[in-house]
Amino acid sequence: MQVSEVMHKGINTVQISDSIRKVASLMKREDIGAAPVFKNERPVGFVTDRDIVISSIAEGRNLDDSISHAMRHQIFSVHEKDEISIASKIMRENQVSRLLVLDDGETPVGMVSIQDIFQHINDLELKTKIITDIKR
Repeated sequence: MQVSEVMHKGINTVQISDSIRKVASLMKREDIGAAPVFKNERPVGFVTDRDIVISSIAEGRNLDDSISHAMRHQIFSVHEKDEISIASKIMRENQVSRLLVLDDGETPVGMVSIQDIFQHINDLELKTKIITDIKR
């Protein structure tokens, strides 16, 4: 099964200059837990709701500061034509639960989460291994 069959099509992106408050509001409004961070047209990082809590709120950071203070500079991605086994391997190896999905031209076209993949895996042992590897 290909990533394109399980992914969420379309993405909500944020700009590196957006405030933490603005990004948190977007996440609440759109009911999303993560967003790629762009500088102009190029992805430069990734931020999750957990990043905002741990790197910003818990540290007492001003919510009007740039999201660059909360984001991770690594972006893990997969291509939409890749098999979901490749996506789950990337997640396990990098201990992440969401990936940016790219088309053949390297343009972001969606996101895939561990939950998306789990809905299509029936093997309980494999699910347990994936979660254990990601959360270690």
